[in-house]
Amino acid sequence: MLLGIGLHIYQVIYPEFMVDGDSMYPTFINEEQIKVKAHHQPKRWDVVVFQPPEESEETTYLKRIIGVPGDHIRYKDDQLYLNNIAVDDPFSENTDNFDIRRLLGIKKIPEGYYFVLGDNRGISKDSRLFGLVPEDNIIGIVAEGKDSYEENTGSD
Repeated sequence: MLLGIGLHIYQVIYPEFMVDGDSMYPTFINEEQIKVKAHHQPKRWDVVVFQPPEESEETTYLKRIIGVPGDHIRYKDDQLYLNNIAVDDPFSENTDNFDIRRLLGIKKIPEGYYFVLGDNRGISKDSRLFGLVPEDNIIGIVAEGKDSYEENTGSD
């Protein structure tokens, strides 16, 4: 019985989700099962499961964190600039030009908020549409996404 209780608690703390759609392709495919692996403060490049701002609590999204508190972000000609420094982003090829100052009316991402993008930028509904994600809306980090990103880029 204790094993059953322990398993239930584990499933509540580290829930599984099914990918719905292609916004995170090629990292994750439609109907792939994913599992939350961590709940610590997310870092840039982590893939997170979260409730988007101003949506019902039943709605969850899977996206990659691009901007963390204190960051200024812009994309120009398929290049990511973080705080005016060019940074490698293997998914930037189909990212339309934008600057968070013009897009969201802010100079830098405030404390407690994150800027997220799908890996398949051409079809992803993400921070470019709904704005910043409050840290309180983040359910957890999907470690496989970060591991997959590191394998493809050699980045930390």
